[in-house]
Parts: sequence; C-alpha cells; structure tokens
Amino acid sequence: MTVLEARALAVGYDGRTVLGGVELTVAPRERWVVLGPNGAGKSTLVRTLLGLQAPTAGEVRLGGRPLAAWDRRDLAREVAWVPQRFEPLEGFTGLELVLMGRSPHLGLLGLPSERDEERARAALAEVDALHLAGRLATQLSGGEQRLLLLARALVQEPALLLLDEPTAFLDLRHQVETLTRVRERAEQGLAALAVLHDINLARLFATHVLMVREGRVLAQGPVEEVLREETLSALYGVPMVCAHTPDGAPVFAPRSAA
Repeated sequence: MTVLEARALAVGYDGRTVLGGVELTVAPRERWVVLGPNGAGKSTLVRTLLGLQAPTAGEVRLGGRPLAAWDRRDLAREVAWVPQRFEPLEGFTGLELVLMGRSPHLGLLGLPSERDEERARAALAEVDALHLAGRLATQLSGGEQRLLLLARALVQEPALLLLDEPTAFLDLRHQVETLTRVRERAEQGLAALAVLHDINLARLFATHVLMVREGRVLAQGPVEEVLREETLSALYGVPMVCAHTPDGAPVFAPRSAA
C-alpha cells in the first residue's frame, strides 16, 4: 500500500522551478527525512506535497488518487502538517488551537464534542504540553507554539504527516521527544515526511532519506544506505566524518580543518 507518490515532480514558485526530478513513494510506517542546504527547495517540496501550491511539472498522488482530485475537507482528514512558520490566532488558548485539528472530523455545526476535547488534551499530554492548554497561544515561546502545532497535527489522526523543521526552536530534550512521538505514531501505521537540518537527529528518526541539492535529487533510499560520509560531503559541500558511539551507532560531523 502506498500513501504518497510523487511522479516526475518539479516544484517552484513565481514560474521558476527550484527542484525537479523527484520520484518518491511513501508507505505506511515509513519515516522519510528531507535533507539539503538552504534554498534547495525542501519547504517548497513539502508545500507542493500538501497541495498548497501546484507543481511546475509532474504529479502528486495521495492514496492512489491525484492530489488535485481531492476535496479539501477529505484531504484534511488524510494529511496533517506542522509548518515552518506560524502566527497563532489572537485570543485562542493552547487547547483551542489544538482542537482545530478536529475540524475535518466535525459534523455540520462544526462544534467539538467532549470526546474531541479529551483527544485534544491527550495529544497535548503526548507532546508534554498539557500545561499549555489554558494559556494564550500568542503569549507562548516559539518552541511552545511548535509543541501545540504537533499536538494539533496528531489529534487530526491523519494517514500522512508532513513536518517542516518540526524541531526548530525546541530544546534538545523536546527535539528528541517530538521525533519520538512521531516515530511511535508511525509504528502504529502513520506515514511521515519531515524536513530536518540535524543529520544525527535524522539518523535516529528516519527509515528513509531524500537528499536534495542544486535543483535535483542527490540521493534517496533507506537511511543506512544514504547517510554516509561521501553522500553527506557532496550534499553540504564540506568534508564529513563518521565516528561511532560505544554501542556502535554512527555519528556524523564536519571534518576538522586542522
């Protein structure tokens, strides 16, 4: 079964293609990470996969159907995302913001039930943010707002979760815990694709990696095959070295110039 497909996909904006030749298949329980230097088109790719902008070429399919054929409400039941930038709505508490993730599942009146509120509180607790339920979202830090966005996406109960730099503004503990929560959901059947900048967090989280640079796909495949010194050196334009922890796990870092 395939959740998401990109076929001969090219993405861009203002009539300009920034990334082309993307061939991608994401299945349930897979966790893809997109890596690449700034300006490589990672966020533009996510927005195109989400249907927020049209591809400059090729096609995106969700559940075997062209993305363009999906009704917006039906699409919102299948796909959730954590955006890179977010301006919280004035006057909404953390709980109210997370409850917005239930909107695609509500009836004609659009009013959340007691069960919906229970799910929202459970999602907040899942991301260690239940203490933010009663606080105004506009008064929270960037990291705290990130946790609310993740909880909102999880309570949406999607088949596919797209995340654009979900660990930005988070301290190290919450970076690890955020990716752990997504990994646990993926183990239950969720498909996930995330843009990350931290190579070692990517290695801990991902089952598959897509590397993009200078408008093209540099490499893609299972994480243990793609995350190597030579591919990372080519991706970032700096020599990379791989060391190993006492338990044998690889750790990547730029090679010292000394």
